[in-house]
Amino acid sequence: MKNGIKALLLVCCVLFGSVAFGQNLKFGVINSQEIISKMPERDSAEAKLMKLRTELGNQIESLQVEFNQKYQAYAQGREKMADLVRQTKEKELSDLQNRIQEYGQNAEQELSKQQAALLKPIVDKINEAIKAVGKANGFAYIFDTAIPSLAYYDAAQAVDVLPLVVKQLGIKEKPAAATPKK
Repeated sequence: MKNGIKALLLVCCVLFGSVAFGQNLKFGVINSQEIISKMPERDSAEAKLMKLRTELGNQIESLQVEFNQKYQAYAQGREKMADLVRQTKEKELSDLQNRIQEYGQNAEQELSKQQAALLKPIVDKINEAIKAVGKANGFAYIFDTAIPSLAYYDAAQAVDVLPLVVKQLGIKEKPAAATPKK
């Protein structure tokens, strides 16, 4: 009896396995970074990030100029300063240098946070378009080649769905820049 159940299970596995392998699964590939570069919204996001980067950089530069001026004044008059004045100036310089470093770290965090916030709607829109293309065109899987977790794919078997997603998003291709003739 046990052998009969095992045999039945084996036959079921073979039948279901052959049905599963008999399916023509359609796989697609896409490079999400290339899509992001084509999105019109990216230009606006990049401009906002550039503006923020410039503002933060100007502030750091201003703090650095202030530090350099105070350091020069300290270095020129250090020999004539009383110990208490010299120690106070050194502490002031050290505090200012720490503020500059802290501001730089906070500026990097703010830039990263703003970049994530500005790119999120773009990435969400792309993901929705990929899902729509996958469903409409019968893809079982679409792999993003921009993410290095994909170890291998046969380019002859995979379909690059980038043009379909670009079309789904309604992105108009920018004309290629003309190369000057020599």
